[in-house]
Amino acid sequence: MLFLDIISADYLTFVITENLQNTKIYWDVAGVSSALFSIETCGRVDINFTTNLNHVFYEVRLGDCSNQCTTIQKVVSNNTESTPTIAKVDLNPLNCSRFKELWISWKNTANRLEVGTGHVLNQDGFVAMDNMENDAIVERMTIQSSLSAKWKIGMLLTSISW
Repeated sequence: MLFLDIISADYLTFVITENLQNTKIYWDVAGVSSALFSIETCGRVDINFTTNLNHVFYEVRLGDCSNQCTTIQKVVSNNTESTPTIAKVDLNPLNCSRFKELWISWKNTANRLEVGTGHVLNQDGFVAMDNMENDAIVERMTIQSSLSAKWKIGMLLTSISW
């Protein structure tokens, strides 16, 4: 696991250039409401959000559908829902030869998980899921690439506890 010490900042930014193929990277994102990404890869990228509810998590797949689409899925692990909730758009924002800027915002107060392009949060959104659980709080984010990838990641802190 990767642990970061925060001194004072609005954004945490770090670069991962190693091959993350089939390697999961975990971040504690308690108190964070969004992340800015720059990603360069030819493969699929999975970003999972674990919540405080043991049976509910959310998964964003960039380059899903054989690199043709992006999906967001709500996963309920205790089988209380028979049909998974999926939001899908026929757009893959990733690129093999250059970094592509993306943002992901998870607003627990609005029950919304949204993905967009560019470096301005909540602008140019292209896929969203509006039915996050009312009492679900995103606690951890996990990233994984199906092929090698280069990442630049910044996270907006909503509160810092000292």
